[in-house]
Amino acid sequence: MDEDDWAMQEVKGWLDVTVAWDGGRQLVEVYDPVRLAQTVDLELDQVGRFTARCLLVVPSVTRENIESAMSAIADEGFFDQTRCSGTTPDASPH
Repeated sequence: MDEDDWAMQEVKGWLDVTVAWDGGRQLVEVYDPVRLAQTVDLELDQVGRFTARCLLVVPSVTRENIESAMSAIADEGFFDQTRCSGTTPDASPH
């Protein structure tokens, strides 16, 4: 994404990010606190519950914040554990 795309994501307050590593790939939902609260309220009003498979909340949805947070949680073994169900192994090229 270019600088304008990142600026738009920061305004939106959320972004789906696919994280890839030697052991697989994982989709992570990244939100800022304000957008997350809005999303939770909307889903509670519409369906009576809120669920998220793999959620990361950062102060604002910027490249720097996401990269920093992803690095920190990877170092803590977040993606090696079963916190995010649905982790898929990388496909091997044939």
